[in-house]
Amino acid sequence: MKSFRNKIPACLVHFLTGSGIIFSFLAVISVIENNKLQAFMFLGIALIIDIIDGTLARKYKTEINFPNIDGKTLDTIIDYINYIFIPCIMLYKFEYLPQCFTVVIPIVILCISLYSYVNSKLIDISFSFVGFPSIWNVVLLYLEILSFGQWTNLLIILSFIFLKFVPFKVFHPMRYNKFKKANIILLFGTLLTSLILLLNKLELELINDSHSYFIVLWLMLNSYFIVFVIYSNLHSFNDKNE
Repeated sequence: MKSFRNKIPACLVHFLTGSGIIFSFLAVISVIENNKLQAFMFLGIALIIDIIDGTLARKYKTEINFPNIDGKTLDTIIDYINYIFIPCIMLYKFEYLPQCFTVVIPIVILCISLYSYVNSKLIDISFSFVGFPSIWNVVLLYLEILSFGQWTNLLIILSFIFLKFVPFKVFHPMRYNKFKKANIILLFGTLLTSLILLLNKLELELINDSHSYFIVLWLMLNSYFIVFVIYSNLHSFNDKNE
């Protein structure tokens, strides 16, 4: 009976992870219907699910309670669709890039991300990504908020493509124990300010009078994670040399 009770929350965690594919489908429909805000919202929900489901999976021991279901593979499939495939469709559909690059750049992103996903050394033993971790949904969200021109967007995306091949580490903020609580608070703070800025630009115009203050706050929150990546890399390097 106790074993059965343990399986219930573990089963719900697998359903939570799998629900990401529902929001993938809804995001694709939104792109087809030319509803940019809705597409971002569904990808945002999928992102939140992806942030929390790993912690829940470890807490409720999904690997032990459901040994025949590979939660990591399930998560990887959904991540590729939500982090890479749909953002590439959005790059094409919503004209973020100069016309001559609207097909080429998404194809490049799809291909290099595909092979990085099957690279067994993509994530090392410290649960950190090696190189840029293919969070193209986040990149696209930031391009939307910052409203750069098409050629600037192209240069930014090319920079991230280049960073795919640079062997620096990007530690998962939810799995870096030293700053885990601060990372969680600041991560959700970043998501909230991103949502407000996105809504303000595309739909509701909530913060026109204080837009610049929100941009500054948003940039500060994002700067923390840049500093976090730099610090964690230096800390990892020092540990190896001690």
